[in-house]
Amino acid sequence: MSKQKTRKPTSFRVEDVEVIAMPSVATEPALPAPRIRNVPALERGLRWGSILLGAVGGLVTMAATVWLYDWALALIARQDMIGWIAVGLLSLAVLALVMIVLREIAGLMRLRRLDHLRHEADSATRQNDKALALDVAQRLKRLYAGRNDMEWGLARFAEHEQEINDAAELLRLAERTLVAPLDPQARAIVATAAKRVSVVTAVSPAALVDMLFVGGQNLRMLRRLATLYGARPGTLSLLKLARMVLTHIVLTGGIALGDDVIHQLVGHGLTAKLSARLGEGLFNGALTTRIGLATIDVCRPLPYIDVPRPRFRELVAEVAGLNS
Repeated sequence: MSKQKTRKPTSFRVEDVEVIAMPSVATEPALPAPRIRNVPALERGLRWGSILLGAVGGLVTMAATVWLYDWALALIARQDMIGWIAVGLLSLAVLALVMIVLREIAGLMRLRRLDHLRHEADSATRQNDKALALDVAQRLKRLYAGRNDMEWGLARFAEHEQEINDAAELLRLAERTLVAPLDPQARAIVATAAKRVSVVTAVSPAALVDMLFVGGQNLRMLRRLATLYGARPGTLSLLKLARMVLTHIVLTGGIALGDDVIHQLVGHGLTAKLSARLGEGLFNGALTTRIGLATIDVCRPLPYIDVPRPRFRELVAEVAGLNS
């Protein structure tokens, strides 16, 4: 018998094996990608409604101007006491109108100054720009110059500003000495307005009264906060500030104040025992608090660098009387 040779098993690696992918038997053909056609913009013709309103407004303004001009000439032509009294009253009215316009322009400029200061201070802090930080500090000193409540802060800042060479540290000093002393007053203004809104909403029998009171209290709170930080807004600048605050709330996502937020603040058990009017009052107070904090963010001339930002939940709990 012949001896059979025993073959040793050949070792191989998995990496050496070439895997051939077999095509699928039933493969669906690839669908062509849909073409996205540019939808032509709808061409609008002349806006006749806008033209009509503009023409009517121009005619009314022209008629009022001509009537006032003829009336003033007729009064001057009288050459008697009634004519001169009327001319004096007209001059006084024109002077008051000019002063109101100048006050509104000044209010808009002060509001814009606060916004520019905040953005430039944030840029100087991030980029460590000493020249920009010095410029912001000098403008902040000019903003608060002449205020009796800022004398101590201005003196302390002037005492230590020459010793600092870092931009961020200089702005931290400005925040601690000039802006931080105003923050507790701003917090008190917000808390007072929110408590008033909560109480009046809870006891008021009419929804219209609630809306008018809440709107008036919020506008009053906006004016007080802006005045505290150096804006002193007029009517137009107050409306612009309200628009800026609403935009800030929408961008930061803080408008969602539902029942879940109230539950987290006061607890499910207490919320269940509250009546509908008390719950509505608490909700309106929380909404006023959110608007107040957004107003502080908009009107504060410096960003929060070293001072902690006020927390919404803590302030709402304080308004609701849940803080010990």
